[in-house]
Amino acid sequence: MQSQITARHFDLYPDLRDHVDGQLSKLERYYDGIINAHVILGESNAPSGNKTAEINIDVYQKRLSAEDAASTHEQAINQCVDHLRRQLKKYKAQLRSRDKDAHR
Repeated sequence: MQSQITARHFDLYPDLRDHVDGQLSKLERYYDGIINAHVILGESNAPSGNKTAEINIDVYQKRLSAEDAASTHEQAINQCVDHLRRQLKKYKAQLRSRDKDAHR
């Protein structure tokens, strides 16, 4: 899987890059057909200072995405990965269902 990380309004530090790579590798456990992933990290200018994360992954004929905000980038990334994990499980079940129907 190819991955691209974009940091908006801040400099990406190595620990955060490692965290993103580790979380993306967890997604590959659920479905190994992920073609590429694009992670966009940002910081809000609001007084709350929320950190945002958006992850888009491309799989066969489909794009799955999740976006979340939290007090740290790590938390926002973890929440996005949880959303994508559920989406991947659903997508995988749809593929299995379609394959079963094709063999009837």
